[in-house]
Amino acid sequence: MSPAKKIIAIIGLMGVGKTTIGSKLAEKLKCYFIDCDQEIEDREGKTINEIFSKKGEKYFREVEKNIIREIVSRDEEIILSLGGGAFMNEETRKILKEKAITIWLHATIDEILHRVGNKNNRPLLNQKNKRETLEELAKKRYPVYQEADFNFDTTNENHEILIDKILGKINAK
Repeated sequence: MSPAKKIIAIIGLMGVGKTTIGSKLAEKLKCYFIDCDQEIEDREGKTINEIFSKKGEKYFREVEKNIIREIVSRDEEIILSLGGGAFMNEETRKILKEKAITIWLHATIDEILHRVGNKNNRPLLNQKNKRETLEELAKKRYPVYQEADFNFDTTNENHEILIDKILGKINAK
């Protein structure tokens, strides 16, 4: 990793493979892997669903922003997988651009639905039509996600090949 930026932050919608790819990337680079949502759950002692329903999204986003700020200020090599909405916060985005290499993972809506459609642990998907919700999120978030340093499509990609592609781009930077 570049000496200036020791953190690699992985962004994208739910179900695109941020946690899976992030943990495998960390394994390959022999560094820490932190899943931001897991970190929030551990610190709050509640699931993301419980935080959303009991304290609301605004509270969750504040906790998320503070945890990300704290993690990226560490002087360690870390792969950080972010929740889908984290990069939407302007302050968080600024910190990440300054201190991390940002990677946007994306997949087709059909693929995301295939991966997460039957799960109930996604607060933003527990509402109306899941496809409609994902399409709305994509429309709103993709223009912001495009500000990431790199982007990779995970739709039909083998994990090992994808990790090699990511490492190739990072090392070429």
